[in-house]
Amino acid sequence: MATTIKDLGNGLIARWSTAADQERIAVLFGHVFRRTADDPPNERMIAYVHHQMSGQHPLIGPNDVALVEDTRSGMVVAATAVMRQRWEYAGIPFTLSRAEPVAAHEEYRNRGLVRATFDLMHARSAEQGDLAQCITGIPYFYRQFGYEFAVDLGGSRAVMLAAIPEAKEGQAEPFMVRDATLDDLPQIRMLYERERSRLAGGLPILVSASFDHDHWRWTLTGQTAEAGEGWNTHMIIRPDGQTIGYVLTGRVRWSPEKVRILGMMVEPGVPLTAVMPPVLRALRAMAPSIPVIPPKPGEPRQLVFVLGASHPVYDALGRDLIARSEPPYGWYVRVPNVPLFLRHIRAVLERRLAGSFLAGYTGELKIDFFKGGLRMVFESGRIAFIEPWQAPIYGDETSACFPPLVFLQLLFGRRSLDELRAWHDDVWADDEPAMLLNSLFPKQQSWVLPLD
Repeated sequence: MATTIKDLGNGLIARWSTAADQERIAVLFGHVFRRTADDPPNERMIAYVHHQMSGQHPLIGPNDVALVEDTRSGMVVAATAVMRQRWEYAGIPFTLSRAEPVAAHEEYRNRGLVRATFDLMHARSAEQGDLAQCITGIPYFYRQFGYEFAVDLGGSRAVMLAAIPEAKEGQAEPFMVRDATLDDLPQIRMLYERERSRLAGGLPILVSASFDHDHWRWTLTGQTAEAGEGWNTHMIIRPDGQTIGYVLTGRVRWSPEKVRILGMMVEPGVPLTAVMPPVLRALRAMAPSIPVIPPKPGEPRQLVFVLGASHPVYDALGRDLIARSEPPYGWYVRVPNVPLFLRHIRAVLERRLAGSFLAGYTGELKIDFFKGGLRMVFESGRIAFIEPWQAPIYGDETSACFPPLVFLQLLFGRRSLDELRAWHDDVWADDEPAMLLNSLFPKQQSWVLPLD
């Protein structure tokens, strides 16, 4: 790819990183990600940046940080690390770029420097053929760059360690937990595929993350506690050694009291209600050995199952064990060309239409986004055209209307049309277009495991 250097004036330039920038980028992130101005540099963030730029990370390399340099001092004063991601929408894969982490030195803020790094990312992402970009970011800020909270992120149920039932005296545990090895990778991958294709509310998971054998290998052999990355994979086994499931625990404790559980699945035919009590006891036993980053005094008191809005594990825990429930936050998602994305998932839309009471529909849908829009033409249940459209100055051709970005919540199944109409006075649809939108974009849960 061509080297991009943009002169921002006053000695500031925006460009992509090289390996020689690693230490200066780490200094920036270590400085910015402090809790107070009196704290020392954040060592975890420094280790995280070094690991990202090491050349060993499967999602990012030394040339994948968009930065702003002050050429007068040589400082890196703003930076956005860009990781490659592969998600699936109802089984259809698409690639996207993920910004993580993002920082600007406090003395250089409010100058548009983060925007300059995002401009670099968006341009490269388009060049690569990505259909979207994403970030797990702070509230509001990234909306100004075209991002919307469009896909669920997290959602959890907490279990107090003190409430976990003890095994009956003298009775051996029917299930145990051991650390995963590279030999377990084929089964781990099958269990993960089972977990991300589970039903939620009677429908399959809509959006999920896809990753390959090499990435799973990296989670076992490449991630580090110092960088706070990812998870530890443990296998659930019977006393005879037969492996029947997995459980993913956070590699570190961000709070001394909490141990995160990021994934859990068992093989078909194995009842989760029988598996949960011994697994809970095993997790309670290993909890103190999970390091706290940054180091703080305190003992673990909770297992926090961060498994999305719903999960079979939540059902198997039962109401009595769950001490606290937290709703999901959201993945920020940017789709720069909505008609192009819709054409990419055309088969899904036609399948939904064919399964609805509008099967065989002929007509058109014109959606106004105020700053543009789109037109969809249907012929006997097939989508003939999906193209950009602009509402005319005169006439009444619009079928439905969404403020900028809000449509992404419908597209990714996070909100229903009725919910969006109730929450936004400027979302509306005529009767037949509303039926069509409900058929094309039903509310459907997603579960995207952050791949870092």
